[in-house]
Amino acid sequence: MAPGSRGARSSFRSRRGPGVPSPQADATMLSRLLKEHQAKQNERKELQEKRRREAITAATCLTEALVDHLNVGVAQAYMNQRKLDHEVKTLQVQAAQFAKQTGQ
Repeated sequence: MAPGSRGARSSFRSRRGPGVPSPQADATMLSRLLKEHQAKQNERKELQEKRRREAITAATCLTEALVDHLNVGVAQAYMNQRKLDHEVKTLQVQAAQFAKQTGQ
């Protein structure tokens, strides 16, 4: 090794070249990256919350539609039962009258 090359090498290590950032630049870059990461994370959280609210709304609408559909069926069954009860009473009265007439 030449005596001049050793000094050049040690001074090369202590100096920063044009493409090597300073410690302040490193900290600024890390800070910027952290802020970008946090901003993206917040966007994802907001999107997830929006989708969660939309899913809840859709599930609520579906539940209400299913309950309404079921209630229509229940109401129809109730009306049919009332009609049947009325018919049973009418037939009982007619049967009693027929029995009375046949007994005479």
